[in-house]
Amino acid sequence: MTGDDEGGGPPASAEEPAPATPNSSTAVSSPEEAQTTSTVVGVHASQSTLWVQVKRGKPEMKVDVDGRLRHANWPESATTLFLGDVCEALLRCFGAHEPPSVTQPPGFDQQKWKMVIRDTTLRIEVHSRSYWGFGLFDSCFLNELVMDGPLDRRSRLAFDLVATLGRNPWEPKFGLMWKRGTGANPEQHRKAWEELLAHASEQMTEDIQLHQDRLNDLERRLDEFEEGGHESWSRDSAEASLVLADHHLETARGALHDRNATAVERALGRVEASLIEADPTTEVSRTPFQLGEDLLLEEAVEVDEEALKEQILVHEELPEETHRSVPTEIATATDDVAADDLLTGVDDEPVDSIPFVDLTESE
Repeated sequence: MTGDDEGGGPPASAEEPAPATPNSSTAVSSPEEAQTTSTVVGVHASQSTLWVQVKRGKPEMKVDVDGRLRHANWPESATTLFLGDVCEALLRCFGAHEPPSVTQPPGFDQQKWKMVIRDTTLRIEVHSRSYWGFGLFDSCFLNELVMDGPLDRRSRLAFDLVATLGRNPWEPKFGLMWKRGTGANPEQHRKAWEELLAHASEQMTEDIQLHQDRLNDLERRLDEFEEGGHESWSRDSAEASLVLADHHLETARGALHDRNATAVERALGRVEASLIEADPTTEVSRTPFQLGEDLLLEEAVEVDEEALKEQILVHEELPEETHRSVPTEIATATDDVAADDLLTGVDDEPVDSIPFVDLTESE
């Protein structure tokens, strides 16, 4: 019997939960593990929580005095941290943003830190820590990503992150310790990631289908455009533009299959340009360069013929005996003259030889 039973303590309530046993699913091995256990969240209205296996600890970065993440060559003395391949890829996929704020700087372990990356619509809190092997290897670490923002933006970022890493980021190095460190089994991690990836893929598939519908509609209206007598529009050029647009749509589908969202956007941009050229109702039948050439036509620019006549200016010629000394000739002629030569004969000239002029007579 326990001390409470012997001492007549208050009886246990019927609603009080039973104490956890070592085999219970609610048991934790340490207080630190209890604090870090979290739930994996994929598609949600406002927030997603994902866990990523780190493969490489570099690059090395700096934290300035204001707690901002800086490059390794930051001139001021600052704290050093190892960013890891996951967070490095995340910063590349995030887009334009202010310098990340390091909310928990690293200590002795330079790969254990917390930072916040944000812009006007999305905020990501990144936790980096080890989950096995006491952090002796790069693969001992994981990154927890807590994303707050629109679902389309979160799913697109997860899509780009998987494509940049080139691997499944939810697959751990050490499965048993991964489950204990994250509080979720591998199936839950895979499901959360694939939910976001599927949502992003659906959005891009819809964009491709919208452009395909526009292409089909323009193909059906070619006869209508030809009968309408649109100026500077030809059926042959429009059909060539539509064929090119269809080729770019196939490129976009291939890029989506390869999980390359950036290539999908570039291909859809080229599709949009081809559709505009084929549609005479958009009133964009000539490129800016072609419109610039139109301005140079004689019919488009009024030019005064008198202003175009050749005018020849005739200057008065100098006499043949006139000789102009150039600076090089002057310098050559005076190279042999010394200062003593200029003073020769000054002291030898008699005073009587100097003419005397009486200025009083003029008065």
